[in-house]
Amino acid sequence: MALKTLQLPYNSARPSSYSFSPSSPCYQPKLPPRLDTRAAVTVKKHQKRTTSVLKCKADLHGCMDEVVQNPKDQITEIPIVMYPSVVFPGATLQLQEFEFRYRIMMHTLLQQGLKFGVIYCGKNGRMADVGCIVHVIECERLIDDRFFLTCVGKDRFRVMEIVRTKPYVVARIQVLNEQPSLEPQDDLGSLMQQVEQHLENVAMLSDKLNLKLRGDLKAEQLCRMHSAASFSFLIARLFIDDHLERQTLLQMNDTTQRLAREGMYLERRSKYLAAIAAIKDAFDHLSCNEK
Repeated sequence: MALKTLQLPYNSARPSSYSFSPSSPCYQPKLPPRLDTRAAVTVKKHQKRTTSVLKCKADLHGCMDEVVQNPKDQITEIPIVMYPSVVFPGATLQLQEFEFRYRIMMHTLLQQGLKFGVIYCGKNGRMADVGCIVHVIECERLIDDRFFLTCVGKDRFRVMEIVRTKPYVVARIQVLNEQPSLEPQDDLGSLMQQVEQHLENVAMLSDKLNLKLRGDLKAEQLCRMHSAASFSFLIARLFIDDHLERQTLLQMNDTTQRLAREGMYLERRSKYLAAIAAIKDAFDHLSCNEK
């Protein structure tokens, strides 16, 4: 694709090593070959530019983990950007736009509203049918007409129809809302605590094995107090590595089910790490005895 990503450290973007099977909940729209072959994103360190001629900002305070609820069955049309990772509500993206068609897109967004859809696309060019709407909170336009964007993920959406593919993809989408939980608040809080406990086990074992955890557990613990939904999205985007699993979590409309699935994923992960740690301890013990 025509955007370079300048991701924050905890939300790294890297090409997916997974591909969707025909039974996966995704499809491949009839896009021009050029769009598929050039759908790539490279990660680079963000550097401050001094040649900007236009800047616009929005208030970032309170945006990071807020889940915005929209009227049910809201249908709209927005530009779509295919991305090599799954973007969740609350995620922060820093993007560099440089290709001509996306410059056109940005000029349109500056007039009609600074938001667009981001949707996961693997190496095979297949696009999932559920993505995340991102709102541009800071836009820096350079003299050479490139743009540097800081965006925050907001609502999830489902692609209903591809409206056009040139000069950039525009789709008709349906905004997705979280289903009201049928579980009592106490049970939902207990489920959140279970997920956090599994996460702490994974963090402890990762530290023992000198493995770097994707997210910063200590820095993010208080974020769970916002809501169960925002906590589930936080866990998914920071601590779930598998792209297909992340896409499945994004597509789930029930917070309780999402938290339960995340708990099972983290529990399996902690058991795997515990087995690796036990094998490592056994080899270390044998080595000490031989000496």
